[in-house]
Amino acid sequence: MENMNQTDIFILGILLGGFVIFYFNKLYKRLILKLRLKKARKGELAAAKYLEERGYAIIGIQEKKSITTWVDGTPYTNTLKVDFLVKKNGKSYVAEVKTGKYAIKPTLAETRRQLLEYYLAYRTSGILLLDMEHKKLHEISFATGGPLERYTTIPLLVITALFGFACGFILYKYIIGG
Repeated sequence: MENMNQTDIFILGILLGGFVIFYFNKLYKRLILKLRLKKARKGELAAAKYLEERGYAIIGIQEKKSITTWVDGTPYTNTLKVDFLVKKNGKSYVAEVKTGKYAIKPTLAETRRQLLEYYLAYRTSGILLLDMEHKKLHEISFATGGPLERYTTIPLLVITALFGFACGFILYKYIIGG
């Protein structure tokens, strides 16, 4: 210690201060993460009760589903995990619980993409977005606007019925001999 001058002590202080700041920053981030997880877990428990009170039967909690994405012929498997799978009036839904200020907006790109991914992967009747902070339940559905989508509703049913009627008439008139 006798050989240390002010510069050595200054450098040692900077190193020690940097270590302390690094350590407390890491500790702070860990604490924030724990608080967020605790809040999310509490929100999910309350969400189960909230959904059941509104007539939804919970058929799955933290349900996982593997999906495969093919990139240039190479498969990549990922796992999706939803908060709840629920059923009501014969329809099934993915229920996603959100607790953050911005996470509950279904029009935000990140939330919308997540919900669309669930919608396509789980093939449910719709998505329920549950805002536990404001106790609001939003039913989300998607119309992808594909080229054949407009033909898959009532007009397609009418055309099919007319075609079936015409075929039946032709069979009756020319084959059976009516």
